[in-house]
Parts: sequence; C-alpha cells; structure tokens
Amino acid sequence: MTDRLTLHLVDPPPAPPPAVRRAPLRWRPLLSALLLAGFYALPWLRWEGRQALLFDLTARRFDLFGWTLWPQDVGILLGLAAVLATTLVLLTNLAGRVWCGHACPQTLWSRLFRWIEQAAAHCLPAAPARAAKHLLWLLVAAWTGITFVGFFSPIHGLVGTPWPPAWSGWETFWILFYAAATWGNAGFLREHVCRELCPYARVHGVFCDSDTPRMHYHARRGEPRGPRVAGLGGVQARGRGLLDPTSASDYAFRAAHEDIAGPMPHFSADRLGDCLDCGDCVTVCPMALDVRAGPHADCIGCGDCQDACDARMRAWQFPTGLIRRASPSAMQQRPPRWIRPRTLAAASTLLALLGIGLHYL
Repeated sequence: MTDRLTLHLVDPPPAPPPAVRRAPLRWRPLLSALLLAGFYALPWLRWEGRQALLFDLTARRFDLFGWTLWPQDVGILLGLAAVLATTLVLLTNLAGRVWCGHACPQTLWSRLFRWIEQAAAHCLPAAPARAAKHLLWLLVAAWTGITFVGFFSPIHGLVGTPWPPAWSGWETFWILFYAAATWGNAGFLREHVCRELCPYARVHGVFCDSDTPRMHYHARRGEPRGPRVAGLGGVQARGRGLLDPTSASDYAFRAAHEDIAGPMPHFSADRLGDCLDCGDCVTVCPMALDVRAGPHADCIGCGDCQDACDARMRAWQFPTGLIRRASPSAMQQRPPRWIRPRTLAAASTLLALLGIGLHYL
C-alpha cells in the first residue's frame, strides 16, 4: 500500500496498425437479428400449397412442413415437447444459460426495444425521441401479435383483407393480448421478467454443475482495479503477474461491498490490475449486474459484459479475456470431468425419448 494516488482514465493509447489489428466478430447482434427475422418470416413459408407451419385450431390439424397431425396424434406433440425440454436441460448443463442469453423471446425483444430506444435518443431531441420510441415499440408489438396469431390462424387471412380486417373475436383478443405483452415485457419489465416471472430462471441451477460454463471475472488478473494513465501495459507486460487467489478474492469482495468491508487501499499505478474500473461491463448488462462481484444466479449469460470489456481491453492494448465464459472448475484450474452425473442423466433421458419416438413412428 502506498500514498494515495488520484488517477483518471484518459484517451486510450493509439490502436495498433491495421495490418495486425483484428476486428471483433459481432455475432451476438447478428444472431438476435436472424432469430427475430426467422420468427417474423416463418408464418409466410409455404409447403405444398399450404402454410408450412400452422396449428389450425378451427380445422383441428397441425401442419409441420408437409407433416400433418390430427387430435388423435396428441401423444406425438407431447413427446416432441418432452424431447425439447430434455434437450434444453442437457444444453443448460453443457453450455450454461445460452437459451436465456441468446434465444429466449424475452431477451430478443428486449434487445430490439432497447436498440430502438437508443437509436431514437441518438437521432432525435428528447421529446420527439420519446414519441418516436413508443410509436416504433407499438408498431413492432402489433406486428409481433399478428405474427404470433399467424401460427394458429392462416397469416394470409389476417393481413390479406382490406381495412378494417375481418378478424374473429379470438383472433382480435390474442393479437391485442400478445402485442400488449410484448410492449410491456420488452419495453418496461425487461429484466424483471427474468428475475420474478420466468420459471426456468428459478430452476436452471439444478441442471448445472462445476463444469457448466458461466460468465466469470478473472480477479487474479484484474485486481486491484482502478483507473490509470495510458501506456503502463497489462500485468503481464509490467511483470507484476497474477495475484494469489486469496488476495484477488479479498480485493474483489471489498470493491463490491465497500459499505461493510471498508474503503479499498490505494495502490500505485504499477501495482494495479488490468481492470480499469470503467464500469462498461455494468452499463451494458441487461440485468444490471456487476460480474466482478462474483457469479450471479440472475446472470443470463448473454456475454454483453465480455464484449464491452474486450473492447476496452483492445482500446488500451491489454489482452482480452478479463471477463470470459468459463466453468468454475476451469477458473480454479481443475481438469474437466469426463463423467458427470447430471449430464449422463439428461443424455440418457433424451436418448430414451428419441428411441421411443422412433419406435412408434
């Protein structure tokens, strides 16, 4: 511990030449866009002259890309639901909350609404931005409601009639209901849906073990955190190296719980870790979490904190990976287990369900 030193983040050092600089792959926004586009386009696909995917309640038939199921085939639908549920359990065990972070409708539409909000705020003054934001939200929500009902009633009948549309009572109710749910959940509730309303968020921990990946902060490299002048380099370049696990955990805990642990000691710039304490990881988190405070049960594993931290590390010419997806075993440098009871249970159940389904088909 040294004398108090006041430091502030300054402009990052110049980026390396284009020949050696590698642009990050922005695959998460692209995946979200593809999944949303798939949802909106799916009701419009045709197969042998009919809507490719249609759960026609009036005709009591389910068309699935040329495969037609009738009410007496309800066992097949239940079996398919069981296969999908077991697949989700196995996926959670092997890869963590990738469903929540990358494919859940709540995540996708919240991300879309947040992007609309940011774009409106960037392009317009405050008052017009708010009006434009809500107008676009309502348009997206309305089209989402129409698309959702289009899986249960032919989509061409919903949008191919002159205005006002000749929707039945149940079609009108569900379009308005789903539009209102989209507008409220994605526009206002957002993370509260994941925390308080989603049943999967409450039980997903049962499917995980010490080898399941989740978002982690590399405290041994990042602590003690703090701003510093540019040009000092990372802990490896400076020769400081990694902290011991006990000291790193202590610094991370004290930084996250200053009210009970007391203020952090002040370190000279050359003793600081690689975390600049810029707060970017907290700002971009859709759940308003600080990954540096330790693993959170509410973390949906979207990786936005990793992207923000890696961008900051690249700007300061530090190695990336200060925040990364890894299992607790990997963070503690323990070898991965090849025999995992929960993995075997989920995989065996999935194989059994698939075997039963193939036998009856």
